[in-house]
Amino acid sequence: MNSERMCGMNNLLVTSNIVFPIFLVMLVGYLARRFGLMSEETTKGCNKLVFRIFLPVSLCRSIMRVDPDKNISPALLLFAMLGALAVFAVCMLVVPRFEKENSRRGVMIQGIFRSNYAIFGIPLTEALFPQGDGGVAAMMVVAVIPIFNVLAVITLEIFRGGKFDLKRIVLGVLKNPLIWGCLIGFIVMKAGIPVPSVINSTVDRLASVASPLALFALGASLKPGKVAGNLKALALSVGGRLVAVPEVMLTSAYLLGCRGVEFATLMIVFASPTAVSSFTMAEQMGGDPDLAAQQVVFTTVLSSVTIFAMIFLFKTWGLF
Repeated sequence: MNSERMCGMNNLLVTSNIVFPIFLVMLVGYLARRFGLMSEETTKGCNKLVFRIFLPVSLCRSIMRVDPDKNISPALLLFAMLGALAVFAVCMLVVPRFEKENSRRGVMIQGIFRSNYAIFGIPLTEALFPQGDGGVAAMMVVAVIPIFNVLAVITLEIFRGGKFDLKRIVLGVLKNPLIWGCLIGFIVMKAGIPVPSVINSTVDRLASVASPLALFALGASLKPGKVAGNLKALALSVGGRLVAVPEVMLTSAYLLGCRGVEFATLMIVFASPTAVSSFTMAEQMGGDPDLAAQQVVFTTVLSSVTIFAMIFLFKTWGLF
């Protein structure tokens, strides 16, 4: 019993050390706005910088640092990619039945299928498996981050125009800075292109700005007074992101025999809160920024409970 209790406390500490700093940076941004240190124009400017410079560089770095020679199960990566596509397809069918406003439809769909794996994935996997199994989590970056970003652009482009316009959607994908960040990172990684140390150092410095600035700007953009008007949409998107998606996808993975670090990695892919960059992208692409911000905040805070519960239960059941 004592060992189980210690395991539970350690899991709570691991999860808290990832979730709470995210929340605190958002809180600092919110307070900066409340005390007049951040104007609306400044906040929008920060979001534009994150979207056009820092996030693309961060995604590029995450992918180009992956070791392509790691012996990772192709079936695992395929499951994650097809799972993301399946969740996206179901959301595209279900969400428009509950929400009639296009600017909110795209935001809700993105909020449900797009997880914050880029921030949660590798740190949480390394904390759960300190003996060293980070290669699985790193390779998963290559599988899911491009999928999440392409689908997010397609979603927001579809609902920005109010009708399906293939040419506009394709152009939107081709022009999106996040897609280019993923593409360049993949080319560098796959081709084994040597990167000079001065470029590596520059990329590291720019990439390190992405998450803190995105979270800070997100906090500065929060408008708590608008939560009441979004309760129905929030309930659907938060419940979908933290409960429905992980329940269906992890049950499927279990039935297919997935265990150990692979099961833990899939848990993080499908149970992490909504991606921070989803707010930045929604704000830049005509989505409802208030709803997008609230989705990130609520899923981030509540995931400290849901992820801890999953880690505790799955470890108790011997799944990893």
